[in-house]
Amino acid sequence: WGLQNESKLPEDFAKECTELIRSLDPTASSQRLVTTCNGGSGTDWDVPQNWTGTYGGDPNTYANDLKKQVLVGEYGAWRTLDLHTEGGFVQNGVFSEDRMTQLMEQKIRLVESAKDSVAGHFFWLLTSHDNPGRVQGGEGVRELDRIGPVNYKGLLTPWEEPTDAFYMYRSNYVSKEKEPMVYIVSHTWPNRWMKPGIIDSVSVYSNCDEVELFNDIDNASLGKRKRNGIGTHFQWDKAEIKYNILYAVGYVKGKVVARDTIVLNHLPQSPNFNKLYSAAKNITIPQTGYNYIYRINCGGPDYKDKNGNIWKADKGFSKSWTNDFPGLPADFASQRRTFSPIKGTRDWKLFQTFRYGKDKLQYEFPLPDGEYLVELYFIEPWLGIGGSMNAKSMRLFDVVVNGKTVLNDLDIWNESSTNTALKKTIKAKITDGKIVISFPESKVGQAIISAIAIATLNKQTNKAALINIGKPVNETKFNSWLDIGDKQFSDANIQFNSLPSNLFGSDWIQFSKKSSQKNISFTITEATDLFIGLDKEALQFPVNVLDGYENTMTEVITDEGGGKTYSVYRKRFSKNSIVQLDVDKSLLVMKQPSSNMQPAYDLKPITQYKTNIAKLGEGASKENFAGRDCAVLKTNQRTTIEYPIQTGVADIYSITMKYFYGKEQPIKGKLQLIGAGGSMMLEEEVSFTFTREGKWNQFTINTTNMINAGNYAVKLIIDKAEGLAISGIDIQ
Repeated sequence: WGLQNESKLPEDFAKECTELIRSLDPTASSQRLVTTCNGGSGTDWDVPQNWTGTYGGDPNTYANDLKKQVLVGEYGAWRTLDLHTEGGFVQNGVFSEDRMTQLMEQKIRLVESAKDSVAGHFFWLLTSHDNPGRVQGGEGVRELDRIGPVNYKGLLTPWEEPTDAFYMYRSNYVSKEKEPMVYIVSHTWPNRWMKPGIIDSVSVYSNCDEVELFNDIDNASLGKRKRNGIGTHFQWDKAEIKYNILYAVGYVKGKVVARDTIVLNHLPQSPNFNKLYSAAKNITIPQTGYNYIYRINCGGPDYKDKNGNIWKADKGFSKSWTNDFPGLPADFASQRRTFSPIKGTRDWKLFQTFRYGKDKLQYEFPLPDGEYLVELYFIEPWLGIGGSMNAKSMRLFDVVVNGKTVLNDLDIWNESSTNTALKKTIKAKITDGKIVISFPESKVGQAIISAIAIATLNKQTNKAALINIGKPVNETKFNSWLDIGDKQFSDANIQFNSLPSNLFGSDWIQFSKKSSQKNISFTITEATDLFIGLDKEALQFPVNVLDGYENTMTEVITDEGGGKTYSVYRKRFSKNSIVQLDVDKSLLVMKQPSSNMQPAYDLKPITQYKTNIAKLGEGASKENFAGRDCAVLKTNQRTTIEYPIQTGVADIYSITMKYFYGKEQPIKGKLQLIGAGGSMMLEEEVSFTFTREGKWNQFTINTTNMINAGNYAVKLIIDKAEGLAISGIDIQ
């Protein structure tokens, strides 16, 4: 019986609840204990949590900790999807998938070594979930995936995409006889290396007896490794990586039982690369006699298939849940991609990007009334990777065309397996001038779709007038859905290796490597943030190109010359603005629609201002209070506390004030943000409430509107506040 978690109930009330439980359940306390977790008294057992390595503490003592604690109600770690780091676990470092998995693997190894003395430990948690009240927003590296506030410690994302830790746990706890598996770390790290070389720490998670790793398909073996027991993985050091393929084969009792393949960016193509096309079919070939009106690459940019047909970028055709929330990006939290090879087709790029969603995801296509052929293209991007997991019914959804269910309980994995192209063709007759494709019911998981084509036998139907997203003149190509691995230039194989979080999915101009300086112009069709990337090593660049732009303090990296870095600058333009730029090939040009979505709070830099710099009014003094240097009010008369601050870039800022106030009756004051020359940027009423002994309270306000880089003052004006202690402010 679990009575409460992380919320200390009064002991007498907990005892009352425990007695009630015992009266309802005769086995309570003798066979089933009544518990609290991580704080509390009045029950049979307060089960602890153990977050060593995540919230301080020493993870190396985990086995001894568990021997004392017997049962742990929670352990786990933060992690950020797609964020990767080299080297071992670093406590208090960035929340990469690798460091989370390294810490969890260590805890598995240690607790299993002490299992004869331990009842168990519960991993927090299976699936990251929204967590109102938190300020975290780091579910993914890409801004598109930061759905926070989220408790982002899950083995799966909220849209049920497995993280590397999921495969690590499978390798330790799934039967090699029933479900042998092998997983190369990591399917979301194709940009790990920019050039061939001798590499350490190439890792594989597997429950097999042995794993052989290749740098090509059945070629260029890097050697076999044997399993070392629970809480360990297969690792290759000093491995010579020459090509763009890693291919792992798992063996149980000498027999091949599992395989996994990843394709890497930047490296030379492997000799046997074309074996990945061995089962390819021409799945996108047009049906004879049909006039194709629409071809859409769902969640991706313009794409030319192997038949020479153009699939238009997913811009302006779709709606998702954000349609109900004006100001949010249209594609937010509804687009993903995979870098895995796609079986059954050569048109990988068409299938590797996709949209996902539930009842709010839909596509709408204006068309003359008549009969149409609708082609729907799918893959299962995650379920079943690296082994024999039976993923039947782990994704089930309906597809509806103009209100009629045309596919009921579609199970992509059951029909085509993992990362294998699947095509469904249906007929539709319309009488109201449009085709609407929707996904109103998903019994399990999310609906997912990679491409849509619509055709008619009517040769007279004109090609659809597709939406214009602001096409530049001078024949400069304006691409969409920017991603790592994209070619920077139209005529050179130079790829993007790293992007700032907010530029994934942006529109961007692809220049020619041979181009010289020229003037381009285009019209902004909606409020837009325009970004310029400037080569950090360039000796000169077009004059006045950065007028009015701010330095975002972020960078784009390409693989040119082993790594070229561009500093990113930003400027906001209103709708119908005409943008004119003098550019050359040393610049990057990207744009994103402006939004009023709050930034990921925990991923923005914080500047702390302590009491030592504060200017205190009469009746306030600087003292050490409860171990902190504070501004302590000694009077009930009106007084002030003022902090000089600096902001580095134009943005919306939050102001957090930390305090102690030991009286029951709340008090109020005014918090001001004052600009140069005494201009009042913000004035807001704030409240100070009772603080328990040994604790600190805080409140946060924000500037609502963007304020420019510069020098400001944060000033608190308050009276009737004797005893209030302010330890400082955080500016973010």
